[in-house]
Amino acid sequence: MTENRLPPTFQETDLNYYLRMIRGDYSEFEEVRPQKLSEPSQVKNIVVVFGSDTIGSGNEILGKKLMYLFLQAMINGPVKPRAIILLNSAVKMAYGKTESLDKLIVLEELGSKIMVCISSADEFGSANDIHVGFVASMDEICETIMNAWKVISL
Repeated sequence: MTENRLPPTFQETDLNYYLRMIRGDYSEFEEVRPQKLSEPSQVKNIVVVFGSDTIGSGNEILGKKLMYLFLQAMINGPVKPRAIILLNSAVKMAYGKTESLDKLIVLEELGSKIMVCISSADEFGSANDIHVGFVASMDEICETIMNAWKVISL
């Protein structure tokens, strides 16, 4: 009979349960699982909501630069959002009037859905003139947000 090096910590005998607590480090008995390397571009169920074409308040030029840098950081990062939602003045980025349009196009090519609010699009231009993503109703936007694991609003 081979000797079991790891003492049992829980056992059942005639419907009675016994818990045995043992001091010591038994980490060498832990199952070693190989870690999978994540792909360089992994889309997660994360939704990013932009309410403006700038990040932060105050200096508009700086805010647009920060938006550009943030989108570039999302492109360079290993995790991509499942969807990016453009609301209010953030829809201006989909019209090509900002430097951020190219970044949104790249994110869409990497697997992120770009959703442009139809009400906001009609306010700032025509819904037919967007250069990236697709026009979404508030029902579609709400469903996307409610089914996300995490929502980030900027």
